Amino acid sequence: MGSKFHFDKELDFSKLDGLVPAVIQHADSGDVLMVAFMNAEAWRRTLETGRVTLFRRSLGRVWVKGEDDGQYVDAIEILVDCDNDTVIIKARPTGNLCGHGYPGCFIRQAART
Repeated sequence: MGSKFHFDKELDFSKLDGLVPAVIQHADSGDVLMVAFMNAEAWRRTLETGRVTLFRRSLGRVWVKGEDDGQYVDAIEILVDCDNDTVIIKARPTGNLCGHGYPGCFIRQAART
């Protein structure tokens, strides 16, 4: 499991119905793996455990990434933007992060016309 983290300010959960965007980026390659959301509980649990915890909108609950398939995502570094309302989590997944079997969720490219 990942290391614990400390952040000395509160995130601003007031703008998106109690959620903040969380960009999950591979700590080694820099690839953006997924964009998700966190509520206050998911944020607290991520800081406490070092394991990426998100708010799964489709389930309406906090969800540890990997709890259903064992492919967890350990936070290596957490960055917070200047407005305290968006985070980037540099992480190392233990397997494919995408539920469709891909390393990350961004698998399609829009064609330039």
